[in-house]
Amino acid sequence: MSDVGGDFRRQLPSMIGMAGMFVATILLAIFIRPWYDKAGLQAFGEAGASQLRYIGLELIMIFIFTAAILMLAKYKKEWVIKYGIMGILFIALLYANVPLAHQIMVDDSVTPFEYDSVDETNATYLTEIGMDQYLDSIRSNEGEELVNTIRLMQWGSEEPLWTTAVAHGNVTYEFSELVVVPGPTSVTINNGALIYTLSLSDGTVESTYNCFEFNSQGDAVPIMETGCILAAKTDDALYIVDAADRLHRYNTFDNGVMTKQATWQLPSELKVVDVLVEAELLDDTHLLMVSENYAGVVLLNETTSGINPAGQDDYEPVQMLIDAESEAGFSSLDVGYSNVADVAMQNTTGEEQLIVLGTNDGDVISWAYSPSESEVFAEESRVSINTFANEIRDVRLTDIDASGYTELLITTGKDARLLYGSSMVQRLVLDVPEGLDVAVTFGETLQDVEDETIHLYAAVLNPNTIDENAEMVNASYTTSSGIVDSSMFLVGGIVIEEIPLILGVLFSLLLMILLYVHSEWYVVNTVGILVGGGVIVMLGVSFVPTLIMVFMIAAAIYDAWAVYKSKHMLDLAETMVNLNLPILLVAPQDSDYSLRSERTSLHEVEEPPKTDSEMPRERVVAKSNDAMLMGLGDVIFPGMLVLSTLQFVEGDAGVLMAITTLVGSLIGYSVLMYFVGKGQAQAGLPLLNGGAILGYIIGGLLTIGIAMFQFNISF
Repeated sequence: MSDVGGDFRRQLPSMIGMAGMFVATILLAIFIRPWYDKAGLQAFGEAGASQLRYIGLELIMIFIFTAAILMLAKYKKEWVIKYGIMGILFIALLYANVPLAHQIMVDDSVTPFEYDSVDETNATYLTEIGMDQYLDSIRSNEGEELVNTIRLMQWGSEEPLWTTAVAHGNVTYEFSELVVVPGPTSVTINNGALIYTLSLSDGTVESTYNCFEFNSQGDAVPIMETGCILAAKTDDALYIVDAADRLHRYNTFDNGVMTKQATWQLPSELKVVDVLVEAELLDDTHLLMVSENYAGVVLLNETTSGINPAGQDDYEPVQMLIDAESEAGFSSLDVGYSNVADVAMQNTTGEEQLIVLGTNDGDVISWAYSPSESEVFAEESRVSINTFANEIRDVRLTDIDASGYTELLITTGKDARLLYGSSMVQRLVLDVPEGLDVAVTFGETLQDVEDETIHLYAAVLNPNTIDENAEMVNASYTTSSGIVDSSMFLVGGIVIEEIPLILGVLFSLLLMILLYVHSEWYVVNTVGILVGGGVIVMLGVSFVPTLIMVFMIAAAIYDAWAVYKSKHMLDLAETMVNLNLPILLVAPQDSDYSLRSERTSLHEVEEPPKTDSEMPRERVVAKSNDAMLMGLGDVIFPGMLVLSTLQFVEGDAGVLMAITTLVGSLIGYSVLMYFVGKGQAQAGLPLLNGGAILGYIIGGLLTIGIAMFQFNISF
């Protein structure tokens, strides 16, 4: 609610002063936001930030508060109102002053991370193995025979843990790439013609099978019409996926012989040719497959039921135990010990596994995998995150501090972020080189163990290419590495230090005493700015921008109705002003203005009406011609949208959108002041909220487009 009286030019200093306090309140909220961020202080938790029902709850609480104040005023219980609100204000001051003291006094800056080496390896990166190992392959021509040398590498070590040379095969297309499927103890490698299974412990070739057979003329003929694309070896069978997205089971024997057992049809969305992201054999009965737009776990049955449903090309469909889809596309996969497990991995049988997927539009999808439980797979909502970033390039479960509890390392478009433990607090943010396909992880060298440091390794993967002479250019990967130590970690959790806490509490007490014994306009403004800033940041970090805008629209409609129709907002404002309670901001026009001496009714008019038709409109706030008054709600609502934008929209786009939101609210304020300066009282929220929302939309159109509304809202 806003109003002034008197000549517009005379009121201009007050208008400018009020605009300054408007901006100062929002800037204060921005300044203390990092403290709330580190503490994870969202009113309804991370999941509640996108749930509409909590906005409804906030509106209900506003209605209850307003009704309670009006009822107490009606029954002359002003003392209950005054001391009740004074208590609430003291708590609100603590929520502003304690973080403010910490932001000013506590140095939580971190040592910047720097890469100290960059190495290029002329090999094809195949897949990660565990937390700190990976497989790569070097293709060479040895006496007219192509050979793939498979190497198990340890991050931080130049020498492989083992190497195994396997023939690429004379019947294999020269440029065909290796498709690997790691399992619990072995890895199956397929090049389209030959399928090898290697032990992960020492690289021993455990089995070799052919995807072709020789006819009577001695020509190689594929065992399946569309060829072998992917293979996974279990104890007693080999499962092969062909180019028609069919899954075949072959019973296997020690002499390399295999016999066809059954065939199933994969879902139409689960493609493997050219769009396979990763695959992993979880155990002998579960195969995890991730393609470009579809991911899921296939149950590896032994036989079909004999049912041939229509539309499945006469093949029974596979049984999908869990699945997920992504229009933007899946980018990464990892399977490891769950970062939200209750016990350390060394104290369990390793059953609390987690499957983590990243998408190109920034979502994290997770499933719990517990082989011994009755429900083997279940969605893990604690680790599933919508719109974590604009994009995700890699996900990795790691144990950076060797505690036995894992952390989730997520690589976005520009950096790697470590979400620590089951609390998922962001503890480390490190730059990562550009590149569409990356592998990012931590690893320890012997020197790291001695120095109590660890290395970050960020490998940008360069695929095989064909040059202009139709010759293959071998793949490579470029690894940047640098030391990570404890000084680079962000402070996590609620930060409470003794001296800032004491000063924050004492300053809050001092303001409350001054408010009680000397409630002059500058005291009211100080308390109002601090309370407003605290409320803005508390609610701004708690809801995504779409829900904040729903809140703002509902509040603007209510404000207009309460001012123009029911007029009970006038009674509420009058009660608060006469009790000198700082839920408003005061901009005096003269230096000798005294708020304490003002007791003019908000419903009074400044000059008697001449006729009924000339009756002036009632003023929302009309204490005199000496000051402009604005309710804190007129600042809080636009400020919430500014804070929410900074909180939930990443990077430069978020900053620009926050600026346009603030500018939009100031334009709304200017329009409001134009009408008020002409003596036409206005409800503040319709113009202020409308300007802020319009500014947000303009900023969104300039940066992220329709994604400005896409925050996975639920009820």
